[in-house]
Amino acid sequence: MVRTGLVATALGLIGGFLGVWLGLTFLGGGAADEASFHNLVHEDLVLSQQQEVAIAMLEREFSVQRSNDEARMSSARQALAVALLRDQALSEDVTRAAANIHRAMGDLQLETLSHILAMRAELDPDQRVEFDRHLARALDVES
Repeated sequence: MVRTGLVATALGLIGGFLGVWLGLTFLGGGAADEASFHNLVHEDLVLSQQQEVAIAMLEREFSVQRSNDEARMSSARQALAVALLRDQALSEDVTRAAANIHRAMGDLQLETLSHILAMRAELDPDQRVEFDRHLARALDVES
């Protein structure tokens, strides 16, 4: 009976992580905000050629970082599933795998913020005002 409860809890946890990831990846959240920022920077702001080149380089670098973090998250999710199904308890391996998922997510979040700030640094003061207004809306903050 206890074993069944642990398995159900473990599968629920995996399902929760997977649901959040799928929701953010495919149903909006991160993808919509990313597209919105891309549109703002490349279509709404009038960038100089130098700004276009610098921001394109930042985007290429961030794409690589993001792919690496997403691979780490995927690997950590798989390790969590293996550990949960094997141990059927909140073992050290389960705890470590969950921490690895959170670490990869946190790294991606910090790299995303760094990327946003790096793009902002390429803008002139008037462009920054519009960028900041857009960022405040994306973060549900009044500007």
